[in-house]
Amino acid sequence: MRKLLLMACSAGLVAAAALAGGTAEAAAPAVAVAHEVPGLTGAAAKAAAGPSADKFLQLRREQAGKAAAPRIAAQKHTFWGPEPQLNSNADGMVVTQSVTPSLRISNRNDVVYAPTMKPTGHSCIEVVTAYGLGQAAQVWAWDWCKSVSPAKVVPIDSSFLTNYTTTVNGHPAYTVQEVRTNASANTWTASLRNVKTGAWDPLFTQSGSDQSTLNEGWDIFEIYATHNPSTGNAYYCADARGAVFESSSIQLRVSGAWTAATPTNSPLRPTATPRPADYDCTTLKFQVVTANSNWRVTV
Repeated sequence: MRKLLLMACSAGLVAAAALAGGTAEAAAPAVAVAHEVPGLTGAAAKAAAGPSADKFLQLRREQAGKAAAPRIAAQKHTFWGPEPQLNSNADGMVVTQSVTPSLRISNRNDVVYAPTMKPTGHSCIEVVTAYGLGQAAQVWAWDWCKSVSPAKVVPIDSSFLTNYTTTVNGHPAYTVQEVRTNASANTWTASLRNVKTGAWDPLFTQSGSDQSTLNEGWDIFEIYATHNPSTGNAYYCADARGAVFESSSIQLRVSGAWTAATPTNSPLRPTATPRPADYDCTTLKFQVVTANSNWRVTV
C-alpha cells in the first residue's frame, strides 16, 4: 500500500510540474508518508470505550436477530441512513464523517453512534464516531472478524482535529476509507486522511470471517436513547441541541473504481422518510442532501 501511495504522489508531482512548465525535480516538495493513527488498543481500548461498546454490540446482535431487545423502560435504539447492498459487489467505501467535539451525553444508558460506517462485502471493520456518558467524542475501529470489540479507540481531541479534520459544510469532519486488500483472506484496512500530509494513515487492519453476519453495509445515524419524562424527548435530544451529524461524499469501490452511493446501490433504511417521534426527539431534522451520497441529521 505504501509503495502505491508513493507512486501516486510521484505521479502527481510530475503532472503538477508539467502544468507549471517545469520538472518534477524543480518542484521537489516532500512526498506524503503515511503514519499509523495513534490510539488505544487491546484492553485499554475496551476500557476507554466503556459501557458504550457493550450497547453497541447489543444493537448489532439485535439487527442480526441474535438477541432480543433489552428490557429497559422507555428506551429506544434505532438508526437511519444508506445501506450499501451486497449485490453492488463493492469491496470498499470512503466517506467524510462529521464530528461534534463538545457533545457529552448525560444519561448513563445512552449512546449516540453517528456517523458509523461499515462497507458491504462482509468487511471486518466498522469505523464508529461514538458519544457516550460524559465521554469526549471517540473514533472506534470495531473488529468484526476476531475480537468483536473496539480494537482501537482514538479520542477526538485537539491533535485529532488538527491532523484529521477540516471544515465541511460548516463543521469539522474526517475522511475515512476502508477497502478489502486481500480477497482470499478477507483482509480489510481502514485509514484516515491526514489533512496535514495528504497521506492515508492506517487506522486498523483485520482478516477473517465477518461475525456480524449482516450482508449489507451501512453509513448511519444511530442512537441508544432513554426517554426523559420531564421534557417529552430522549435525554440525547437536549444534550445534542444544535449538533449536526453528517456523512458526505459517500462512495463505494466497485471493480476497482469509486462510484457514488445511490438509492439503487445504497437504499435508505429503515425508511426513506423517518419520523422524529421514532427517535424520541421532536426537533430532529433528516435531510438527504444528495441521494444517497450525502445525508444530514440536525438536532
